Amino acid sequence: MNVYIQELKMSVKSMIYWTIGLIAVLLLFMSMFPVISKDAALMEKVLESFPPEFVKALGLSTFNLSSVEGFYAFLFTYIILIASIYAMKAGISVLSEEVRAKTSDFLVVKPIARTNIVTAKIMSVLTNVLIQNIIYGIATFAIADTFIEQSYDKGILLLINLSLLLVQLFFVGLGLLLSVVIKKIKTVLPITMGVVFGFFVLFLLYQSLSDSKLAYITPFAYFDASYIIEAQSLKS
Repeated sequence: MNVYIQELKMSVKSMIYWTIGLIAVLLLFMSMFPVISKDAALMEKVLESFPPEFVKALGLSTFNLSSVEGFYAFLFTYIILIASIYAMKAGISVLSEEVRAKTSDFLVVKPIARTNIVTAKIMSVLTNVLIQNIIYGIATFAIADTFIEQSYDKGILLLINLSLLLVQLFFVGLGLLLSVVIKKIKTVLPITMGVVFGFFVLFLLYQSLSDSKLAYITPFAYFDASYIIEAQSLKS
């Protein structure tokens, strides 16, 4: 329990900073919705001048930007990208930081089983991710109700936000795996950015090419926001 609490104390600031970043992006996009929804027809004409593959890759051909649900699904692509970077960074850091700081030898000689140490560290990461999702979820509806006058389906937004948590859990697990496989990790961010952006590029290719095989490779395609809006479900 002491290890768990100590890990939370050490990592809570990072979680708060990343959460503020997510909310800031959300606030920026949602504040633009009233203008974009009114000029949706004009935006469609502008998009016609771009290559179809480019428009598909950005998801602009998939969602109705004049609706709250469609617009939120579009901006959510970038929300989930930022949140995934945080999740994987946290997953890699929580175990590898002891090696980098050269405190692992000191920690393992304590009268605590190694499994308890690892469990406490993993639980601290999961706690941070869960708290981040709760804060972000509350902020989603607070900001939406502030800037949006038209009615919208809060259940759909809730389902889309739930997919954020599930994708983050994937990247936490992947980060933990890499921290075990790679013995000496000098810096966490380059590995995190390389892996997450690699998956994100595959996701853009999946949207552009509509290749169903790519959907199995990248976690960003596991939960299709357009399907969530249409079926009001994460998966069929």
